[in-house]
Parts: sequence; C-alpha cells; structure tokens
Amino acid sequence: MRNHRYHGLFGAVVVEPAGARWYENFTKKENPFAEQAVITAPGIESFREYVLFIQNGIRLLDKDGNLVQTAAADSEEIVDAEDTGEKGYNYHSERFANRLQRDPRIWKVFSSKVHGDPATPIWKAYPGDRVIFRTMMPADKPRNLSLTVHGHVWREQPKDAFSRVIPLQGGISVGNRFDMELQCGAACPGDYLYRSGSFAWDVESGMWGIFRVMRQSIVCRCKTACGKILDCMK
Repeated sequence: MRNHRYHGLFGAVVVEPAGARWYENFTKKENPFAEQAVITAPGIESFREYVLFIQNGIRLLDKDGNLVQTAAADSEEIVDAEDTGEKGYNYHSERFANRLQRDPRIWKVFSSKVHGDPATPIWKAYPGDRVIFRTMMPADKPRNLSLTVHGHVWREQPKDAFSRVIPLQGGISVGNRFDMELQCGAACPGDYLYRSGSFAWDVESGMWGIFRVMRQSIVCRCKTACGKILDCMK
C-alpha cells in the first residue's frame, strides 16, 4: 500500500563486504540492526556506517492530536500538495517551532547548549575515521531532495577516483540511494550540521541533525585548520 510508507512502514537491506562483522557504534556489541555501526571485514579498512532514511510527506500530529502543517502555516496562498507533509530522518524530526517556543532567538535554534541535542540521529565518530553515509528516501513524494554535511565533502561516484568532489548530494528521490564516503574521513572534533539543502520548509520542518566528531586525544590529524597547524609545528 502506497500510503503505508508515510506512516513509517519501510526498511532497508544493507549488503556488506564478504565476511563482514558489524558492531554498534562505540560498543563491542554485535548488532545487525544498528542505524550506526562499525563494519569490519577481511582485506578492507574498517569504517563507521550510518544508515539515513530521508522522510518526506510524514503525517505528523502534535501532542494535542492536531495535524502539523509547517508549509501552510502563516500562508494565505494555497500550498502545492507536493510541498505538504512533514519531514524527518529515521523516524525523527526536530521542528524549529518546538525549539523556538522554548527560546525565541532564531540564531540559537541549532544550539544544543540552549535547546539540547535534536531528536534526529546524532552520528558519532573520531577525527580521521572512515565514514560512509548510506542515504535513501523511502516515501514517494516526487520532489527531489538533497543532503549536505557541513565541513565535509565526498566523491560523487565513490568507486571512481577521478569523480568530482561535492559538498552536497542532490537528486535524492524514491528508488535511488547514495553511498557518501567522507573524503579524508571525519574532520576535527566538534559538531557539524547535516541537513537538507533546502532551508524553506525542509530544515524548518525538522530535516536536520548533528554529526558529532569527538575528541580522542589532544592531537588530532585531519584535513582542516588544526591539522595544518600541527604539520607546521613538526
């Protein structure tokens, strides 16, 4: 049934390399159903894997049972049907409206110090870790979406060494999927925003989250400024 996907009835089969074993991220517990995991296999470099479902057209109700309609809010014009419905990642959404009720300062809307971490997945890694996002869209709204991970880039065609390097994956729609392997791995420690490429309605509706690179030691070797400074000191 087509409408079942809007209510969350979907999943994915991820095919790993032969002989692979998978563990929950930052634990040694084997879990073949983890949304973020460490994958090991003979003859390959281990990597952190994040399975990211991009949801569009969710029938979302607020705590009082009222239908949430971000696109139609404060609008006198009729909203295109393809722009209706709420947005999210992996059955979670972090709407601006909820955060702004707690603190109306729009420039603090992404702040975990002010609002706490978002409900959307917090992907975790250490600097330099090999990281692959398995990205797909399960619901069948015809609008194409996009995804960016701030502070990181990847090859458009992962298996082509001559492929162009991009900071945003476009053309995400039903029936396709993308393996986004971050070039040079995770960057220096800090929180990096991952989000839809469209602020209007998508990000406002909750289609954003945090890629958290945690400090492993005082010295971090990475592709950003701190790595360059350390190289100069050697």
